[in-house]
Amino acid sequence: MFFAAVLLTVSGCSLVDPSAEPSEPFGAFSVGEFGGIDGRQNILYVRSDGVALAISRMPAAGQLSDQDLSRLETLLTSTEFRQEVAREAERKAKSPAPVCADQITTEVTMGSLWMSRTEPCGKEAAPAPVFAEIVSIVTPAMQGHFDRPVHTAEPQLRGMRLERLQVNDQPAYAIKIDAPGRAMIRMEGRTSEWHDFSIQQRDTVRLLQARLSETAVVPCTSPAQYQLQIDPASKAPGPKVSGPDCAFPQRQPEFHALTTLLENAFGV
Repeated sequence: MFFAAVLLTVSGCSLVDPSAEPSEPFGAFSVGEFGGIDGRQNILYVRSDGVALAISRMPAAGQLSDQDLSRLETLLTSTEFRQEVAREAERKAKSPAPVCADQITTEVTMGSLWMSRTEPCGKEAAPAPVFAEIVSIVTPAMQGHFDRPVHTAEPQLRGMRLERLQVNDQPAYAIKIDAPGRAMIRMEGRTSEWHDFSIQQRDTVRLLQARLSETAVVPCTSPAQYQLQIDPASKAPGPKVSGPDCAFPQRQPEFHALTTLLENAFGV
């Protein structure tokens, strides 16, 4: 999802002058953080209107402040950022970063612009102040801290059913969610329970549902642990989505975030 082509043309070791390339228009972008001794896989998706979805062990959603969004637009569309992208691509073409212990890779992607930094690993790279400021601005959002909720009113969800299949010593369960954002769990040996989502939980589930519905469900033969069904949207067109966890190969982080959110809500 992050391995987008960089807006550069490579011919031998020469690169097109980034100042000659047209600026990438501001649009949806993402910032990812991967690796480390804890095996982190944190991704922040930000729409052009500042609505953001954090994919992590504690998934969350919210709205960036107008000030932060304006600054991010300036940075991401700047000539300075394109120059940093070009310099980093040239550096990696000449000397690929070695693999080392406990390395953390941070990536920024917007349209055809993509840049990553891996630290600590090998020789220290030249400073990239625009890249660093972009990451610094969104760090609170990546940790689940936002300026405000996406909606102050309760957003409507798509009806959904998530089942965990019986695997080894993990008991099976079924969680159903209705449009207003109320969830119920059924599990053998446990009384059925209801859970009313907070505004942020509803925002997060709604944005996760949208991302899981963006790509087609594919046939798979891998062992499945979960089965997901998302009903068609009631007010806007939206396909029914149904399949096991392995049927979402391009959306595994989102699938895992959804199951984590629901399991944490019910303590399973």
